[in-house]
Amino acid sequence: MRWIGLVAALVGVACRGAATVVDRGPDPPIVDTAALQCTEEDLATSYGRYVEPFVSGTTATSCGQCHMTGVDLGLYVQDTPCETFACMEQLGVVDADDPSSSTILAQIRMGDPQSSVFDVEAEASAMEAWIRWNASCHEEVCGSVEDACAAGTGAASTGRTPIGDCSEEDLLGVFWDSVIVDRGRCLICHSDVGQEQGTFGPCETTEDCELQQICEEGTCYAPGPLLAPHFFEGTTGALQWSDAEHRQIGLNTMYNVVALGLVSTSSPLDSPLLTKPLLEDFTPTQIHGPGISLSSVSTGTGVAHGGTSKFNFGCHHPPCLDAAPVDCRTEQRCGDVPCPDGQVCSEGFCRTIGSVCDPTYVAYARFALYLQECDGG
Repeated sequence: MRWIGLVAALVGVACRGAATVVDRGPDPPIVDTAALQCTEEDLATSYGRYVEPFVSGTTATSCGQCHMTGVDLGLYVQDTPCETFACMEQLGVVDADDPSSSTILAQIRMGDPQSSVFDVEAEASAMEAWIRWNASCHEEVCGSVEDACAAGTGAASTGRTPIGDCSEEDLLGVFWDSVIVDRGRCLICHSDVGQEQGTFGPCETTEDCELQQICEEGTCYAPGPLLAPHFFEGTTGALQWSDAEHRQIGLNTMYNVVALGLVSTSSPLDSPLLTKPLLEDFTPTQIHGPGISLSSVSTGTGVAHGGTSKFNFGCHHPPCLDAAPVDCRTEQRCGDVPCPDGQVCSEGFCRTIGSVCDPTYVAYARFALYLQECDGG
């Protein structure tokens, strides 16, 4: 069981965006439990802040949703706040006599404190606040709760997660093969290392900088790396799946992408991860390639991107290309056998007549569609 994921889901501490320039806003304030009284009203306040939003399905995005993989919230969340805490106490994950020594806090702090996706200390503080209120007030407000962990309805949690029932390892594998292995186009702008490489000395005004650089907080920056959200993590070198540290970098990047809303599970092809790098005003009519086959598409039109088009099919200035099939299939080489009806030899493979190909676009689309599948969309 992934304890860290469970705690993140329960306390609901908001994700810190991966970007160093784009302001994601402060974490929600922690309730001052010292100011709360031992009343049912204040129990509702405390429970509503830490637990209820993340089991009701009303919260659209949170680190808890990202890290809930494989966790059944019904294990702790019961019919009432009183029963929920009693269940946690019954299972030994909280210590009402010494809240700061609660096992669940130690498990939270096993998370990576350097992750740009979630703040383990904020999570631990929030959970400890919930435990402390109950340590002082649970008996007075709730009385004795018999067999608390059997008090739930047995229904599955209504909290939604962006990865549904899919395992984290499985989803990371798709993300790795779709995005991480071909991150070079985006890394230079959408990463901290990109910003470092795009930094060009001190300045007082933009006039002190060269070419397209701008002066920001006393430093000359290339505008792309400065203004772009930094969701890619790691260095410019290749990442290896066999390296555990590299896989963690990939995992953090995947959660950054989800937390920043770069993939839409309701309309995957309209995801900013796909449409912003896409040739502006271009709409795919089909998409084919490894792991993806859509014979009819009417969404996913390219939008303006400050970093210029990265999926441009060799057409750099719209409207030279408005719509076409995107076909990157590699199943049948030209000349082995005649191409099927509706296909011609293109780049050495049988592909749809009139189609264009960008393998990176197709790979990113595959991840967006897989995320939708895992979300149950």
